[in-house]
Amino acid sequence: MKILDRFSDLEQLFDSVNNSKVTIVSAFASGTESIIKNLAATNKVELIIGTINSFSSPKYIDNLIELKAENLSMYMDFRYGMSTHWKLYLIKPDIVLIGSANFTSLGVSLKRDTLVQIDSEELYREYISKVENLKSESLVINSESKEFNQKFNLYKQSFIESQSANQAGKTKSNLQTWLADDHNQAIPLFIWDSDIEAEEYERAFILIEDKEPEVESKESYRLSTYKCKPNELPYLEGSLVITMNDKGSYAAFERFDRILYKDGVHYLYSFKGKRKNAPFDISEIASGFKLIANELYQNEQTVLYRENIEAVWKK
Repeated sequence: MKILDRFSDLEQLFDSVNNSKVTIVSAFASGTESIIKNLAATNKVELIIGTINSFSSPKYIDNLIELKAENLSMYMDFRYGMSTHWKLYLIKPDIVLIGSANFTSLGVSLKRDTLVQIDSEELYREYISKVENLKSESLVINSESKEFNQKFNLYKQSFIESQSANQAGKTKSNLQTWLADDHNQAIPLFIWDSDIEAEEYERAFILIEDKEPEVESKESYRLSTYKCKPNELPYLEGSLVITMNDKGSYAAFERFDRILYKDGVHYLYSFKGKRKNAPFDISEIASGFKLIANELYQNEQTVLYRENIEAVWKK
């Protein structure tokens, strides 16, 4: 038996594995696409990801699907609160690693987690049997099955709701601290390309005045608008959002305190003077937004993923 901790690195162990089978079961996963790609180049890889609290980024799942790796079989356990919470790594024929490390970039670095490595063919076979039992659950679904897309689309919405609630409850710190927490995977994003016309402001004021009598004037809030069907709005009332224009200027944290809909337009009100509890100072990455804002806008991206934030932070 061997203890793996901050003086070890799980990725280094994976680098030494060839012509084998690697089975990974993790409560959630992120930032480890390159590890999967390298493993699948010379090994059979089986990956099962849980959905407790919807922490795993859909972008991560999409990235793995886009790899189209023939040797990769990926499953998601869509039981949410009842889904797997294991952190289990199996390497055929006899290596079992189990402990606290999720299959995330931070987890596999073992900077704050630990694993126990046990070399035992008997224990390996027992865990493989447990994995097969897990895969037999009706809501543990292979990414290549017909029913996966429907479940995954529902998961994407759950992820946004989870991340929105997670960010809204943060106390202000700094970006480095935010990135040190694997649970922080995304922040809702709103990009505008033009100023709102006076007539639209007037319609918005009439609408909010009827619903919120305490709103005395148009100066009581900042207004954003989004055109889509009622059930297609990618933002939630009360959610904390990064807003900017399509050039990456005027970046700020806003909270969409009230969302009202009329005639194909969602009116997003951010009340002035209300505490926003921004998780970090937007100025830490504001300059980097100018390099990616247009691409985000053209892609109609309404979520700023962790990988986007890491990219602009490094620039």
